[in-house]
Amino acid sequence: MHLPINWYLISLVFFATLCSYNFHYVLAGAVSQQKISFTILSRRHTALFFIFISAAAVLFLFEKAGVKPIDLSTACLLTFLYSMPLLPVKQLAFTRKAGFLKTLLLAFTWMFVTAYLPVAQHHLQFSVIGILGMAKRFLFMLMLCILFDNRDVAIDKVYGLHSLATDLSPKTMQWLIYTVFVLLFILNFFLGKAGVTSRQVAALQLSALATLVVYFFSRRKQGYFFYYFIVDGMMVLMTVLTTIASI
Repeated sequence: MHLPINWYLISLVFFATLCSYNFHYVLAGAVSQQKISFTILSRRHTALFFIFISAAAVLFLFEKAGVKPIDLSTACLLTFLYSMPLLPVKQLAFTRKAGFLKTLLLAFTWMFVTAYLPVAQHHLQFSVIGILGMAKRFLFMLMLCILFDNRDVAIDKVYGLHSLATDLSPKTMQWLIYTVFVLLFILNFFLGKAGVTSRQVAALQLSALATLVVYFFSRRKQGYFFYYFIVDGMMVLMTVLTTIASI
């Protein structure tokens, strides 16, 4: 979109991600034991350290990054809502059955932090290119979230957690990923009509195609390296390709 790079915002996203992932990790330990105890917390002292350090960094950076308090609060609320099913609280047990909402919420949260926050600083969130850019990011993140849902289907069933993969058949999930890919591919072309350069559109299409290829490999049993370096690496790949296309 030819917008200046806000390094404070990039730093804020980094520390916010570090905070939220460690927060989710601590709660994951609680749901496995069905309680939050000092023993559980003491075994995760490194995670707690990163939570406090990264949270402090976020509070320090958000004003410098130009993020509005309401937007930061919204991002925190979205993160908490995603982790809520992990809380060992009987009154919140119903949230574990919100299958498709969990996946959509995670994709929406990533879109909000990595697409809405940058364009909102330039008051473009309601412009055509801003809406298309956010929609494109949402669909791209939804593809990645579906891949992780497929990986976690067995463990989610053990803990009674619902997702798209636990609620839909493998065949339906396959058609869903194809549908999301087609919508993403079409949306990238519309970005070209809205002012994004043809080189950037080509970079976005290559990234989408690479993600679809990764999906085909994910249908076989894969390990941690595949998901945390290859699947998550699709986000890095998009950054690299679009950066090269802007030179």
